[in-house]
Amino acid sequence: MDNALSVEQATQTLYARLSEAIGWKLLKSQRCLKRTVGELVFEIDFYSSKWNCSFESVQVNAALSVWNKSYDKRLSVNSVVASLMYTPSGSAWFDITTTQQLDSVYAQLVQRFEDTAVKLAQMFEKDRKAAVKTLLDEHFYEYDLRLDYAAQILGKEAVKNAAQQIYDALSETQKQQVIQYLNGTKSAAWTLNRSNLRFIIDNRLVDLQM
Repeated sequence: MDNALSVEQATQTLYARLSEAIGWKLLKSQRCLKRTVGELVFEIDFYSSKWNCSFESVQVNAALSVWNKSYDKRLSVNSVVASLMYTPSGSAWFDITTTQQLDSVYAQLVQRFEDTAVKLAQMFEKDRKAAVKTLLDEHFYEYDLRLDYAAQILGKEAVKNAAQQIYDALSETQKQQVIQYLNGTKSAAWTLNRSNLRFIIDNRLVDLQM
Protein backbone atom coordinates (compact mmCIF):
# COMPACT_ATOMS: atom_id res chain seq x y z
CA MET A 1 0.00 0.00 0.00
CA ASP A 2 1.25 3.48 -0.85
CA ASN A 3 2.61 5.43 2.13
CA ALA A 4 0.57 8.36 3.42
CA LEU A 5 2.59 11.43 4.41
CA SER A 6 2.42 14.15 7.02
CA VAL A 7 1.66 17.68 5.81
CA GLU A 8 5.19 18.86 6.52
CA GLN A 9 6.88 15.86 4.93
CA ALA A 10 4.76 16.03 1.78
CA THR A 11 5.01 19.76 1.23
CA GLN A 12 8.69 20.19 2.11
CA THR A 13 9.67 17.21 -0.02
CA LEU A 14 7.75 18.56 -3.00
CA TYR A 15 9.15 22.07 -2.70
CA ALA A 16 12.74 20.86 -2.32
CA ARG A 17 12.50 18.51 -5.28
CA LEU A 18 10.99 21.22 -7.49
CA SER A 19 13.71 23.68 -6.45
CA GLU A 20 16.40 21.20 -7.40
CA ALA A 21 14.71 20.31 -10.68
CA ILE A 22 14.37 23.85 -12.05
CA GLY A 23 17.39 25.39 -10.31
CA TRP A 24 15.53 28.16 -8.47
CA LYS A 25 16.27 29.12 -4.87
CA LEU A 26 13.90 27.67 -2.27
CA LEU A 27 12.94 30.05 0.54
CA LYS A 28 11.44 27.66 3.07
CA SER A 29 10.11 30.33 5.42
CA GLN A 30 8.20 31.95 2.56
CA ARG A 31 7.25 28.68 0.86
CA CYS A 32 8.40 29.91 -2.53
CA LEU A 33 10.94 29.46 -5.31
CA LYS A 34 12.72 32.55 -6.63
CA ARG A 35 14.92 33.69 -9.45
CA THR A 36 15.97 37.28 -10.15
CA VAL A 37 16.63 38.65 -13.64
CA GLY A 38 17.68 42.29 -13.55
CA GLU A 39 14.93 44.35 -11.91
CA LEU A 40 12.44 41.48 -12.13
CA VAL A 41 11.83 38.79 -9.53
CA PHE A 42 10.27 35.53 -10.75
CA GLU A 43 8.52 33.96 -7.76
CA ILE A 44 6.56 30.72 -7.49
CA ASP A 45 4.53 30.71 -4.28
CA PHE A 46 2.98 27.56 -2.84
CA TYR A 47 -0.36 27.46 -1.04
CA SER A 48 -1.79 24.74 1.19
CA SER A 49 -5.44 23.81 1.65
CA LYS A 50 -6.86 24.75 5.03
CA TRP A 51 -8.31 21.23 5.15
CA ASN A 52 -4.89 19.56 5.12
CA CYS A 53 -4.51 16.81 7.72
CA SER A 54 -1.40 14.66 8.12
CA PHE A 55 -1.71 11.10 6.74
CA GLU A 56 -5.26 11.82 5.51
CA SER A 57 -5.23 14.69 3.00
CA VAL A 58 -2.44 16.99 1.82
CA GLN A 59 -3.29 19.37 -1.02
CA VAL A 60 -1.38 22.29 -2.54
CA ASN A 61 -1.37 24.63 -5.51
CA ALA A 62 1.02 27.29 -6.76
CA ALA A 63 1.19 30.64 -8.50
CA LEU A 64 3.85 32.42 -10.52
CA SER A 65 4.28 36.14 -9.96
CA VAL A 66 6.73 38.32 -11.84
CA TRP A 67 7.32 41.57 -9.97
CA ASN A 68 9.44 44.65 -10.49
CA LYS A 69 11.82 45.69 -7.71
CA SER A 70 11.78 49.27 -8.98
CA TYR A 71 8.01 49.46 -8.35
CA ASP A 72 8.07 48.14 -4.78
CA LYS A 73 10.46 46.34 -2.44
CA ARG A 74 8.19 43.28 -2.24
CA LEU A 75 5.55 41.42 -4.21
CA SER A 76 2.37 43.50 -4.08
CA VAL A 77 -0.42 44.84 -6.25
CA ASN A 78 1.90 47.75 -6.99
CA SER A 79 4.88 45.66 -8.13
CA VAL A 80 3.47 42.65 -10.00
CA VAL A 81 3.81 42.78 -13.79
CA ALA A 82 2.62 39.28 -14.76
CA SER A 83 1.10 36.27 -13.02
CA LEU A 84 -0.08 32.72 -13.65
CA MET A 85 -1.90 30.17 -11.46
CA TYR A 86 -1.02 26.48 -11.32
CA THR A 87 -3.95 24.18 -10.56
CA PRO A 88 -4.85 20.73 -11.88
CA SER A 89 -7.56 20.36 -14.50
CA GLY A 90 -10.97 20.25 -12.89
CA SER A 91 -9.78 20.97 -9.37
CA ALA A 92 -8.34 23.75 -7.24
CA TRP A 93 -5.68 21.58 -5.57
CA PHE A 94 -2.98 19.04 -6.33
CA ASP A 95 -3.23 16.00 -4.05
CA ILE A 96 0.14 14.93 -2.56
CA THR A 97 -1.19 12.83 0.32
CA THR A 98 0.80 9.71 -0.60
CA THR A 99 4.26 9.12 -2.05
CA GLN A 100 2.76 7.96 -5.35
CA GLN A 101 0.54 11.04 -5.60
CA LEU A 102 3.45 13.30 -4.67
CA ASP A 103 5.61 11.75 -7.41
CA SER A 104 2.83 12.31 -9.94
CA VAL A 105 2.28 15.94 -8.94
CA TYR A 106 6.04 16.56 -8.94
CA ALA A 107 6.29 15.34 -12.53
CA GLN A 108 3.34 17.50 -13.60
CA LEU A 109 4.65 20.64 -11.92
CA VAL A 110 8.22 20.24 -13.17
CA GLN A 111 6.88 20.13 -16.72
CA ARG A 112 4.54 23.08 -16.20
CA PHE A 113 7.21 25.16 -14.47
CA GLU A 114 9.71 24.41 -17.24
CA ASP A 115 7.19 25.35 -19.93
CA THR A 116 6.17 28.62 -18.26
CA ALA A 117 8.17 30.17 -15.41
CA VAL A 118 11.61 28.83 -16.37
CA LYS A 119 11.12 29.55 -20.06
CA LEU A 120 9.83 33.04 -19.30
CA ALA A 121 12.79 33.89 -17.07
CA GLN A 122 15.17 32.70 -19.78
CA MET A 123 13.38 34.86 -22.35
CA PHE A 124 13.78 37.95 -20.16
CA GLU A 125 17.42 37.15 -19.49
CA LYS A 126 18.08 36.93 -23.22
CA ASP A 127 16.07 39.93 -24.46
CA ARG A 128 13.68 41.83 -22.18
CA LYS A 129 11.99 43.80 -24.95
CA ALA A 130 11.38 40.70 -27.06
CA ALA A 131 10.05 38.84 -24.02
CA VAL A 132 7.53 41.57 -23.22
CA LYS A 133 6.42 41.71 -26.85
CA THR A 134 5.88 37.93 -26.87
CA LEU A 135 3.78 38.16 -23.72
CA LEU A 136 1.75 41.04 -25.12
CA ASP A 137 1.15 39.47 -28.54
CA GLU A 138 0.78 35.80 -27.64
CA HIS A 139 0.15 35.33 -23.90
CA PHE A 140 -1.46 38.55 -22.69
CA TYR A 141 -4.41 36.98 -20.88
CA GLU A 142 -2.65 33.77 -19.89
CA TYR A 143 -0.05 35.70 -17.87
CA ASP A 144 -2.31 38.62 -16.92
CA LEU A 145 0.32 41.05 -18.22
CA ARG A 146 0.14 44.54 -16.73
CA LEU A 147 -0.11 47.15 -19.46
CA ASP A 148 1.78 49.85 -17.61
CA TYR A 149 4.89 47.67 -17.55
CA ALA A 150 4.47 46.65 -21.19
CA ALA A 151 4.10 50.32 -22.15
CA GLN A 152 7.20 51.21 -20.16
CA ILE A 153 9.24 48.71 -22.18
CA LEU A 154 7.55 48.90 -25.59
CA GLY A 155 5.89 52.32 -25.59
CA LYS A 156 2.21 53.22 -25.22
CA GLU A 157 1.47 52.80 -28.93
CA ALA A 158 2.39 49.12 -28.69
CA VAL A 159 -0.27 48.36 -26.07
CA LYS A 160 -3.20 50.13 -27.72
CA ASN A 161 -4.63 47.00 -29.38
CA ALA A 162 -4.68 45.14 -26.05
CA ALA A 163 -6.18 48.21 -24.39
CA GLN A 164 -8.95 48.35 -26.98
CA GLN A 165 -9.74 44.66 -26.47
CA ILE A 166 -10.10 45.21 -22.74
CA TYR A 167 -12.32 48.26 -23.20
CA ASP A 168 -14.52 46.58 -25.84
CA ALA A 169 -15.13 43.66 -23.47
CA LEU A 170 -16.46 45.89 -20.68
CA SER A 171 -20.06 45.50 -19.59
CA GLU A 172 -22.40 48.48 -19.67
CA THR A 173 -22.06 48.74 -15.90
CA GLN A 174 -18.27 48.93 -16.18
CA LYS A 175 -18.51 51.57 -18.89
CA GLN A 176 -20.71 53.60 -16.56
CA GLN A 177 -18.00 53.21 -13.92
CA VAL A 178 -15.51 54.66 -16.42
CA ILE A 179 -17.71 57.72 -16.88
CA GLN A 180 -18.07 58.08 -13.11
CA TYR A 181 -14.30 57.74 -12.69
CA LEU A 182 -13.67 60.49 -15.24
CA ASN A 183 -16.08 62.65 -13.27
CA GLY A 184 -14.13 62.08 -10.08
CA THR A 185 -15.92 59.12 -8.48
CA LYS A 186 -13.59 56.32 -7.38
CA SER A 187 -15.72 53.51 -5.95
CA ALA A 188 -15.16 50.50 -8.22
CA ALA A 189 -12.28 48.22 -7.25
CA TRP A 190 -10.34 48.91 -10.46
CA THR A 191 -10.33 52.65 -9.72
CA LEU A 192 -8.81 52.26 -6.26
CA ASN A 193 -5.72 50.23 -7.06
CA ARG A 194 -3.29 49.81 -9.92
CA SER A 195 -5.09 48.01 -12.75
CA ASN A 196 -5.01 47.66 -16.51
CA LEU A 197 -8.32 49.47 -16.92
CA ARG A 198 -7.23 52.39 -14.77
CA PHE A 199 -4.01 52.68 -16.78
CA ILE A 200 -6.01 52.63 -20.02
CA ILE A 201 -8.36 55.39 -18.89
CA ASP A 202 -5.71 57.54 -17.23
CA ASN A 203 -3.62 57.48 -20.40
CA ARG A 204 -6.53 57.76 -22.87
CA LEU A 205 -5.41 54.67 -24.78
CA VAL A 206 -8.86 54.14 -26.30
CA ASP A 207 -11.67 56.20 -27.79
CA LEU A 208 -14.10 56.35 -24.87
CA GLN A 209 -17.13 56.99 -27.11
CA MET A 210 -18.97 58.96 -24.43
